Amino acid sequence: MAVPSNKLKVHIVRAEGLQHMNHLTGDHPYVACEIKRADGEVETRADTKPVTGGDTLNPVWDETLELESWQPGETLQFTIYDKGLVGSKTEGKALLPSEFFHPHGFQGMLAII
Repeated sequence: MAVPSNKLKVHIVRAEGLQHMNHLTGDHPYVACEIKRADGEVETRADTKPVTGGDTLNPVWDETLELESWQPGETLQFTIYDKGLVGSKTEGKALLPSEFFHPHGFQGMLAII
């Protein structure tokens, strides 16, 4: 019997102190939130819109993302990228194990590495 999947809502608020990475076109940071399975595979992904104006080194997204097929015990992986003309550069990543947000949610800052 298949285990029922859960839809997970994740609210991405902001980042602080990002590095200036794109000298040609300016910084356009965005966040990818992914479900990291127990076997290490990354399955579902949702992205914020890139921030293109204002303080792009301290961007505010204030977006809610929906991830399908999340199961208790699976970790969330957040990656901050800087969108360029040809591709995206990785600013850093943060992991949030499910025991820190399930079942009561999580509110706080995560350090990227």
